[in-house]
Amino acid sequence: MITFHVIKEQHGWAIRMDKRMMTPFWSRDLAIREPNCLANAIRCHGECAEVIIEDAVPSGPLTKTADARPLSA
Repeated sequence: MITFHVIKEQHGWAIRMDKRMMTPFWSRDLAIREPNCLANAIRCHGECAEVIIEDAVPSGPLTKTADARPLSA
């Protein structure tokens, strides 16, 4: 299993895989998008990959959705 951790750093956000840091990001959204793209590419090759976001609210959405339909529809 390959695990990417999105972590709040002193000067922005970082992605860590094991103890290695990848490119730092200025925004949380960009820091989340990058490991999700990498994890999806890895999954296409049959490997397991996950993205863990520190300080995320478990009951809240992690990303914005483009679907504007009301939930009651």
